[in-house]
Amino acid sequence: MSPVALFLLPGNLVSDALHIEAEDSRVMTRTLVNMLFWNLCAVLVVLPFV
Repeated sequence: MSPVALFLLPGNLVSDALHIEAEDSRVMTRTLVNMLFWNLCAVLVVLPFV
């Protein structure tokens, strides 16, 4: 699996689970979910050092 596919995986999984077919809707959902997921991961990684 390529790094780009891995980076987009959370959003793609949610879009598939919600059965979103329209490409514009998939892009918006994928963007939202990926931002939330990767920001949460970054905060959890950095939090112990603060």
